Amino acid sequence: MSGRTLAAIFILATVLISSGCGGGAPERKDESLPVALHHAQLAFDRGELDRSKLIFSSLASPEQSLTTRGLARLGLGRCALKEGQLSQACRQLELSRKLLSPGPNQARALLYLGEAQLRSGATNSGLNQLERAYSTLAANDEKSRAAFLITRTLDHLGQPVAALYRNASQQSSYPEYSSIWIREVKLDTSTARPVETPTPVVRSTRIKNPGVIRIQKRNTWNARPVRNGAVVPMTRPFRITVHNTADQPAIELLGEQSPARYLRRIQDYCTGTLKWGDIGYHYLISSDGRVWEGRSMRYQGAHAGNNSLNRGNIGIALIGNFDRNRPSTYQLKSLRTLLAALCHLHDIAPNAIAGHQELRDTTCPGRHLQSALNRMIKDLAQSSIRTRSR
Repeated sequence: MSGRTLAAIFILATVLISSGCGGGAPERKDESLPVALHHAQLAFDRGELDRSKLIFSSLASPEQSLTTRGLARLGLGRCALKEGQLSQACRQLELSRKLLSPGPNQARALLYLGEAQLRSGATNSGLNQLERAYSTLAANDEKSRAAFLITRTLDHLGQPVAALYRNASQQSSYPEYSSIWIREVKLDTSTARPVETPTPVVRSTRIKNPGVIRIQKRNTWNARPVRNGAVVPMTRPFRITVHNTADQPAIELLGEQSPARYLRRIQDYCTGTLKWGDIGYHYLISSDGRVWEGRSMRYQGAHAGNNSLNRGNIGIALIGNFDRNRPSTYQLKSLRTLLAALCHLHDIAPNAIAGHQELRDTTCPGRHLQSALNRMIKDLAQSSIRTRSR
């Protein structure tokens, strides 16, 4: 056989092997999405929501890939949002977020989930979803929408807005969002029946002054000085986040037996291992109900997850693991008093109090504490309403 023939055979064999022949069937990773997704989106764009929902629903079944199911849930969430079915929209978009991998598609789910939560009145959660989505959104219009929603909501609340969002939203106007911040008040002009009860006079929007609460100052636990180069000044407080420390068993026992030693141990970990400027929380509450000063309120905390979430956010941690255990009666009583005092002092509305899990994906502050906190916030809100009506 000539050299030229051998060379031809070698080249042919190489081509066949590289294309999958001669070595068994090649592995194929088909990442293409069903054409039906495109048809469903076209129907949505044309306003044919029933047809769009029918197609999206057929693609949300378990036999489809995670990406297809996630995008189908995203479509169903947008349809529900379009129809004003906010609880359904939140449920579908939350499922979409969990099914989709991190990236632009998941960011789109977060964008619409944020909008749905804002429309539902879950302002803190909505802002968190939008801020998480912003940096990953691929389309300029979607980034602009996220920035607009963040900026407009914070302006409405009278809270500071990061220049990043302010600049990104300056050239945008989305009138379809206006109902999020404008609540229509319909006046009854009928003369058939006069109103018998007088309108309450609003005297104050604050929670009634809860009185004095004793704080164990930093010097009582021999706190180390703050590392000034690693902290930033606190902006005007406008929200409060509640945590549990959920420590390892050994240090959890120390938290019960000697809170002062526990706090020094936590501060050493925060400043040494994590390289933070100080302990992360502003206040901590031990099992005996004592309230300890953590990071000074002069400085922004390091407890909510990122700079945006920490901005203007007072961090309170109850020492313990409240997925396993229940907070003590002393802890709950002190937490209630501390929350009322901080809301009164900084003019923070009770609906600006949240458990950590309402801001990001975490079990903190634990199911037992979150349940108690929900009742506490409701009670504080009722207290605020009674104060305004006097």
